[in-house]
Amino acid sequence: MLLRSISTLALLLAATTTHTYPSKPIRFLVGFPPGGGNDSTARMVSVRMAERMGQAVVIDNRPGAGGNLAAEITAKSMADGYTILLASSSHPIQGLLKKHLVYDPIKDFSSVAMLSHYRAVLVVHPSVGAVTVKEFAALARAKPGSLNFATAGAGTGGHMATEMFRYLAGVNIVHVPYKGSAQALTDVMSGRVQMMFAPTLATAQHVQAGRLRALGVTSITRSRVMPEVPTISEAGIHGYAFGAWYGILAPAGTPPEIVTKLHAEISRALKLPDVIQRLSVLGTEPRYSSPGDTAREMQSERERMAKLIRDTRFKP
Repeated sequence: MLLRSISTLALLLAATTTHTYPSKPIRFLVGFPPGGGNDSTARMVSVRMAERMGQAVVIDNRPGAGGNLAAEITAKSMADGYTILLASSSHPIQGLLKKHLVYDPIKDFSSVAMLSHYRAVLVVHPSVGAVTVKEFAALARAKPGSLNFATAGAGTGGHMATEMFRYLAGVNIVHVPYKGSAQALTDVMSGRVQMMFAPTLATAQHVQAGRLRALGVTSITRSRVMPEVPTISEAGIHGYAFGAWYGILAPAGTPPEIVTKLHAEISRALKLPDVIQRLSVLGTEPRYSSPGDTAREMQSERERMAKLIRDTRFKP
């Protein structure tokens, strides 16, 4: 009788909590420093969520370990809807790249929604003696191990985009990881590092100013931000295509009713004309997907990248 009473009380408390959610500010973790595309996307959506939900949605930047620090904090947080994570396309594969990861990128999270997808572009410092993808690949083959590439961290989307390029182009270039894309891009512009796969928006003005040279975009179609730049596949590395996205996750066990509410508010925000316009300015496009579709896409991405890691014999 006592156990039944405790169980009933727990269910009543859970129902009350769900019904009144949110009753306090929501913590929105971002695994990279302020100023990058992930941070800008999170801040834009958080403002609209706060307006609709009547509570502040506070951005908490926790850069480190290619986004893993923020993911670990989220995985260990209470599953009550008051901690959410901005995840990227590199999130599902972290368990394949890090041998001692203390959380499971799939099992320890509840999928909430996709936010947006974006293209990256292969950029090089102007001093690099190549103006096309084919020329860069030929240069790298002629000087194995002498060219460097920058990323926002080991295991990030930019890292895996480069690993795919290395494999398909048959080149040997050296990885230089940073804690965020802004610092990495700065070092490419200074010439300290020769190349990088970076978001199109972050590089467009620097390409126009001559500080960077754009060679090819990662998607299967050209970018509206840089329509003159060919895709890497049409530029000669046949079969190359690498997609990137941002999404929102919560700790595993978050009540379905809260996940549904978060998803509904995010979906409404993504349909607002000003949000669509600002995403376009960021070089991204809205993604509409249910929590179930988001979970399935994460699993599919994990399987696809696991094959790439096997094929390339990539060493974590």
